[in-house]
Amino acid sequence: MTTAANHRPHPHLGGRAAALRALARWHGSEPSAPKTVLLTGRAGSGRSRLLTGFLMLCDPDHRKRIDTDALDPATVPSAELPPPLVFGARGLTATQLLWSVADGLGMEVTRTAEVLELLAEPADEGTPLLPVVVPDVDDAGVLRVQEEAARVAAEVLLPLAASPGVRLLADLPRSQARWLAERLPTDRLLLLDLDEEPWADREALLLQARHTLGATGAADRLARAADGPLTLRLAAWSLLAVPDGPELPAPTGVGEALDLHAERCGVDELTLRRLLAPLALAAPGEPLPLALWGPLASAVAGKDLGPALASGQRLLLPFTTPAGDDDHPAVRIAHPAVAAEVRERSGGAVREAQRRIAAALTATVDGTGAVDGTGIDGRTADGGTGAGRWERALPYLREQLAGHALEGGLLPELLDDPGFLLHTDQVRLRAAAEHLAAAGPGLPPLARSWLRVAPLFTRHELGPQLRAGLLEHALRQDGLPAAGLGEDLPWRTEWTVPLPGVAALTAATGPDGSALLAAYLPGGEPQARVFDAATGASVDLAPEQLVPPTDEERAACPVRLSTGADYVRIWPREDAGGPLGIFVSAGPLGGADVTPDGLLLLADAAGLSALRLTLPGTSGLPRPSGTSGLPRPSGTSGLPRQPGPA
Repeated sequence: MTTAANHRPHPHLGGRAAALRALARWHGSEPSAPKTVLLTGRAGSGRSRLLTGFLMLCDPDHRKRIDTDALDPATVPSAELPPPLVFGARGLTATQLLWSVADGLGMEVTRTAEVLELLAEPADEGTPLLPVVVPDVDDAGVLRVQEEAARVAAEVLLPLAASPGVRLLADLPRSQARWLAERLPTDRLLLLDLDEEPWADREALLLQARHTLGATGAADRLARAADGPLTLRLAAWSLLAVPDGPELPAPTGVGEALDLHAERCGVDELTLRRLLAPLALAAPGEPLPLALWGPLASAVAGKDLGPALASGQRLLLPFTTPAGDDDHPAVRIAHPAVAAEVRERSGGAVREAQRRIAAALTATVDGTGAVDGTGIDGRTADGGTGAGRWERALPYLREQLAGHALEGGLLPELLDDPGFLLHTDQVRLRAAAEHLAAAGPGLPPLARSWLRVAPLFTRHELGPQLRAGLLEHALRQDGLPAAGLGEDLPWRTEWTVPLPGVAALTAATGPDGSALLAAYLPGGEPQARVFDAATGASVDLAPEQLVPPTDEERAACPVRLSTGADYVRIWPREDAGGPLGIFVSAGPLGGADVTPDGLLLLADAAGLSALRLTLPGTSGLPRPSGTSGLPRPSGTSGLPRQPGPA
């Protein structure tokens, strides 16, 4: 039975009483309760919905909206216990999720190893275990090809489950659940698989079917045949969308639900799958702008599917859900399991489909159009050759093209375009580039330099202009040309000299009045090195021959500096407003100074460099207003630590 006859079912679930009892016991403090619950089952088995319903009962505000007195008391968590801490895995890498946990637990740490050490510490005697919930492990990561769920299981869930002070409830795929179960003590572990007894609630399926279709024979047939809540939901929506369709067998799985609905609509099932392909091949959970749907589906099919899409409301209704708003309408696939079914049935054609989608999106930037020579939104795209064409590209393209291009084999050529590197979503692009590099094909030189500084971009969420400046500097350090980065760079790198180990530097003037840079290398031979500030050429002068800038010379410089361990802020000489700009280093800085004419001298782990600042009154270093996007001083480094890969 779903629940006792004198108790109502959970209003959000319509059943699942046995599973709710198990989760309520986990949340309680009795010693016999499982310390770790691994909630699993096939995609579409109702895991997310069950967990949402349970957390409703744990949340004090939401609990007030539910008549808990009418529910089975054993399914209701104690109101005297605090709600569990919830750390959603959707869209996060394993490293980002671990830092999210560390922040939520109030850990004052700077290294991943310190987080793991604190989790492993013995719990204080008499202190209740802290309940922690990690939902949506299926949707971890920003790219489907990453298989991030396995990393989350190994690097986050296993340490949490083994922690003496934590009770863990995780919603995760079956393969990861079984992997964890093999590594945890069985006496305090519950593997709650919603596809197996006693957790597979067939009575709840019947209630779901009757709630949607009424107490009809069709509802009973669907409940008996369906392998889970998602299949039943899709089949019920199919009947509601086409009530006058032919009588067909009840589907047993998601794939059959797709095929039978196409037959009910009198459409070839391949047409339905082709129409759904752009949604299924988008990043997990991401909506597709409505204007892109027809052109991308047509690109996948190799023929115009616009008429089929325009007349396909009843065909598509069960498998899609609206997103966006009136100004920016969008659509997403109804459930990840539907997307997985479309991809799985496509088999080896997925790579070609992704290639066609990536090519169609890229065509809008190049001005050649996706299908008929116009932009994909029906307007002629502004081609051009500079980085600005990517800045003006459709938001979906900037956010999602990296994933499509990676799976479609087009990413290497895009990685040779500086505008793409600067204006594409940096988190997704970094993940895609790292995956491509690990898979074997070599990255273009431009992309290798970008990948070297990409952690700065993702960690500190830097804007495009500062990204362009830092990429320009990285390219010059690597001996590469720095072209195509735009006109409004905050600086231009005049020269770089490989010289690791510099501990300090200063601007100076030589006996002939030339601008020089003096660098100090502890333990070097010699310890003091002198370079021409304008060219980087080595100068044979002793330190005592150098004259530091006078106070009057420094006052004549239009900017002043403030330095941290790994950053230099550039301020106007007169104390008016905020900083003009910032240089951020991937590692500790050995020193920084500025010459009277505004040449920024730097020493980092790679060596020395000189940057010609774009000073006020010219074209660059715009004064930030409001939220500047510049890192703010915090701790030793002067930059905030963001949850994310280092």
